[in-house]
Amino acid sequence: MQSDNEKYSIQDAVCQHCLKLIEKEEAFFCPSCGTVYHSHCWEKEHGCAVISCSHKNILLNPSYTSAVPVRELLVHTEYLINIRKYNEALNECTRILNADRDNIEAKVLYNRAVSMINIKMRIYESAEDAFAKKEYKASAMFYNDYIKYCDDEESEFINTKIKYIGELLPALQRKKYLLNALYSVIIVIIFLSAGFLAYRFLYLKEEIEYAEIERDDNLTNTRLLETQIGRYEKFLMKYPESRVKDRVNEKISRLSENLVKAIYADDWRVSLNYLKKISAKENPKTYNDLFKLILSSASGELESLKQNAKKLNTLKNFNEARNQVEKALALVENFNNSELDKQRQQLLDEKNLLNKKISYAVKIKDIDREISEKTDELKKIDPAVNANDIMQIEGKVLKKIGIGYIVKSFSDKKLYAVVTRKQEYEVGEEVLITGYGKGKTQISDDADNTMLLPTIYIMQDKSILGESDKNTILQRLNYLKNQKEKIDSLLKIGI
Repeated sequence: MQSDNEKYSIQDAVCQHCLKLIEKEEAFFCPSCGTVYHSHCWEKEHGCAVISCSHKNILLNPSYTSAVPVRELLVHTEYLINIRKYNEALNECTRILNADRDNIEAKVLYNRAVSMINIKMRIYESAEDAFAKKEYKASAMFYNDYIKYCDDEESEFINTKIKYIGELLPALQRKKYLLNALYSVIIVIIFLSAGFLAYRFLYLKEEIEYAEIERDDNLTNTRLLETQIGRYEKFLMKYPESRVKDRVNEKISRLSENLVKAIYADDWRVSLNYLKKISAKENPKTYNDLFKLILSSASGELESLKQNAKKLNTLKNFNEARNQVEKALALVENFNNSELDKQRQQLLDEKNLLNKKISYAVKIKDIDREISEKTDELKKIDPAVNANDIMQIEGKVLKKIGIGYIVKSFSDKKLYAVVTRKQEYEVGEEVLITGYGKGKTQISDDADNTMLLPTIYIMQDKSILGESDKNTILQRLNYLKNQKEKIDSLLKIGI
């Protein structure tokens, strides 16, 4: 193969198979790329060692000693693709393209092999992913598609895996059925539980709360009776249209009856409030019996208030007496149309009388103060005059006597002996007399019966005396004295 034109040089040449120096007589040059080898190395290694060189025996036939053309390599590459050996086909395409970068057929086969590998890998990944997710049916389907892109050796392995999945599916199916049945049972239990809870806590909520309250009923303990009545009333406020409304009202009525019996003697007012919780229409006898008990207790308190008022009135403590009467009136207000209500007007009259006494008690202080002032003024004018003896009466002349007249007072209906020397009156005349009251005079009537009459000496006319200031003071003192007597008589009135 060596030429005279020294196309190839073997000086210091190294065999690309054994990497040893080549003697001239041992040299063999590759017909395609010109790479030099030992002759025996060329035969032994079945062709050129250069990757991009096409002079190789790709069928690895030891008896094949000549280089294979590119066309045969392309056919072989297509064959590899057909038998689904895509990686080997890629290697062959790479060898061809390394030697001939513009080989269109090699590029087409290369892309075809790459496309098949990509499809194969995507199907495999889908199968593995489905298997990992325990979606075995889907995994078997992907593996069946994957076999279409596998060679014979790999197909055996995949078939084994598909067979395993096929054996696994019935067991999984049974397990799935069992799980579904279990889930169904659980769901049914949940729905039944939810239904029971809804029935218990929604539909039976009122009955449950009622039962909880009823459990604490106590017919003897006063404090618990009040508490229970309050709880039942709150229950009705919360459930105004409750299915157990009648039972609750019956409970309230019964507990109120026991509470009234327990406390009416000590606190009839609270008892009266609880009596109102008992229906007079539905329980007339119970209501009337309890009302009589409360009425008797209230009557006792009313009588006590009236006695206190009388006592305080006697002691002239009119404000406190009025307070007692007002309390009595407030008590009566709770018993309209009852026996106690008949005393209302009497109590109102007593209250009005006490109001007058309170106002007159203030007024009499002013009268006493003025009497004291006028008395002092009178003493300055005439120390001999005693203001306490001054009297003034208004009455009717009944008879003339030796010393004067007999006059009957309009105010106190008493007879007075009026002594006068200058003043003349007619029998039957109505007179206003101002004078000094001193002692009593013995008078005989027409039947010679003797009478002792209070005696009044008429004051001399001021024009005669010439003492107008003194007489004015005396008249004022007499008026004040009469007013005081009237007020005293009013204050002495009992209630």
